[in-house]
Amino acid sequence: MQTNQKKADTRAIALALVAQVERQAQEIAQVFSRAGMSDRFGDFHDLLEKLDQFQVFIDLVESHLGDFEPEKQEAQAKNLAQVRWGILQLEIEATRAFLARMADSGKPWPLGSKPALARRLQRLDEIRAFHAENAGRFALSALDAPRLQALGDALKEQVGHSVELTDFTKHAALAFDDFAAAPMPHEPAPSAAPRHPPAARPVPATTPAQKAALHVRVDDGNYYVDQNGLAVVNEACKTAQISIDDLAGRLEVSRPALVLMLNGRDPIALPALNRLRSFVSRHGGRVA
Repeated sequence: MQTNQKKADTRAIALALVAQVERQAQEIAQVFSRAGMSDRFGDFHDLLEKLDQFQVFIDLVESHLGDFEPEKQEAQAKNLAQVRWGILQLEIEATRAFLARMADSGKPWPLGSKPALARRLQRLDEIRAFHAENAGRFALSALDAPRLQALGDALKEQVGHSVELTDFTKHAALAFDDFAAAPMPHEPAPSAAPRHPPAARPVPATTPAQKAALHVRVDDGNYYVDQNGLAVVNEACKTAQISIDDLAGRLEVSRPALVLMLNGRDPIALPALNRLRSFVSRHGGRVA
């Protein structure tokens, strides 16, 4: 009897997670339809970060599909795939709209935009792959291949016009060399009564809030990340300004596999665990 109740509880949790996915997808679509897309790179970056986090959340919910009755698992998988596809189409439209707004505004691309644009180009390949793998099984709507190709061509063009941090550093160094070589103008004599800045007021010491730590347990010789791992790693990714997809690539695993590991459902190999611990430590996280 207790086992049946436990199964019912896990099914209820899984159903609530699916409902939360559906609700968040509707909220994201409504916000985008109302606000549209500005020509500010920061707004575009924030939207894409939210969309990436939502995709990770769907990965997490998909890991709970086994909690449903066997006869309901395929229907729930189809539901999640269709929700994911809807958000991916919104991502395509947001990228297209932002490029159009940037072209109309005539603004230059901000410093450090090149990696972000290159990542958008890579995302188009990932979206194509997702559709090719799941369209038949889950009855996804058709992919507008010419539109996606046109967006890819536009992204390639803009990647060439954007500036990377290393490019800026090189240009800044050359500019400084030119400045240093130029003759200095005559400096005015200092005033007889130079001003002294007021004494600095002591700043009271503050104690930062204790961050959650990445905990690892060992079970039958396998390493498992505790269930708070996804939140801890997500914060480190924000600090490093990379996505969960990027981190998965560094660890040489797929994003769904990484989410399962960070959720404590699958073991993580020791070399990948060591790289994960190092990444979290370098980017402001705690490792227990």
